Amino acid sequence: MSIIDREQEKALFEVKEFLVSIIGNAPYGIIAFDLEGEIILTNSFAIDYIGKKMSVNSAVGKNILELITDIPVLKTTIENILKSGRRKFDLPSVKVNKKFMLIKGRSILNGTILVIEDITDLKSTETKLAKQSKELSKANLKLQDLDRMKSMFIASMSHELRTPLNSIIGFTGLLLQGISGKIDDEARKDLDIVYNSSQHLLSLINDVIDISKIEAGKLDIHFEDVKLDDVIEEIVITVSKDAEKKNLKIKTELPEALTIVSDRRRLFQCILNLMSNAVKFTEKGTVELKAVKKADVLKISVTDMGIGIKKEDIPKLFKSFIRLNTPMKEVTLGTGLGLYLTKKIINSVFQGDISVESEYGKGSTFTLDIPFKQKIEHG
Repeated sequence: MSIIDREQEKALFEVKEFLVSIIGNAPYGIIAFDLEGEIILTNSFAIDYIGKKMSVNSAVGKNILELITDIPVLKTTIENILKSGRRKFDLPSVKVNKKFMLIKGRSILNGTILVIEDITDLKSTETKLAKQSKELSKANLKLQDLDRMKSMFIASMSHELRTPLNSIIGFTGLLLQGISGKIDDEARKDLDIVYNSSQHLLSLINDVIDISKIEAGKLDIHFEDVKLDDVIEEIVITVSKDAEKKNLKIKTELPEALTIVSDRRRLFQCILNLMSNAVKFTEKGTVELKAVKKADVLKISVTDMGIGIKKEDIPKLFKSFIRLNTPMKEVTLGTGLGLYLTKKIINSVFQGDISVESEYGKGSTFTLDIPFKQKIEHG
């Protein structure tokens, strides 16, 4: 044998040893077999994964089909490969002796190589996650039922509270009018406190009732033809008394004689909430209410020249019982439900949305986007 031949033989041997070392230390099971099914090389992981007790040297030279008789799906797949020629395949989640294997086959020169990965731990984790997900779904359904029951209970109790409260407001109003006789200034101040506090409490109860009804899916909705300018005029009259106390100007810009299909009460409620807030948090200047029809959407915006909102506080605006820390917090009444309720109504009743733009110290603009509905035909 020439020196060149010996060098070539040595190089081939070193390559073979290097290849055997790689396969032997690979973190996967590997089996390579020729076109007749005879195993050319393998590693201990593969022998263990297919459930055989033999050495790697013992496995080399045997037919692959002899070693996988207990794995029907793999046996059938390889039989087809040996009959039809080289072809790649993927067998996810093959169960072997209580373990789960991911088996892939790929064509190589004059044969096929199998890569086997133990996914038992992954499968166990998936099973646990599936069980936890099922339990979580059950818990969520239970929570939803409890939430509906809570909403119904609150709505029921709120109705019980509202009846005597209306009596308090009514009789206090009569006293303030002097129906029951003349009252002195000190008594009038006390009655004013009772009257205003009762009105504030009634407003809170009404908001809680509406929120409870929305969450329980029981909110009464009545769509009809509504003249927008009539609604806006009533809202302006409602807030004008508080605006006049601060010398605020109220401006309106509306489409002429626009009739829309809407729930008048809920539309009034949403716009009034925005206008009341604008007047409440503005000390001087103007509050502007503007409505414009763009395509199939009615955009109603309320712009004030008030204290504005910090950028980091904007995401908190539409959450329940949230009152932002502002210089006016201590001198303005509020429950933290107005914007939350408005968003609930706009989303659930009108399938619209509410947005806000604000610059701290300079003012804010709240905008309602309400999709148009078809006009109701009156017979």
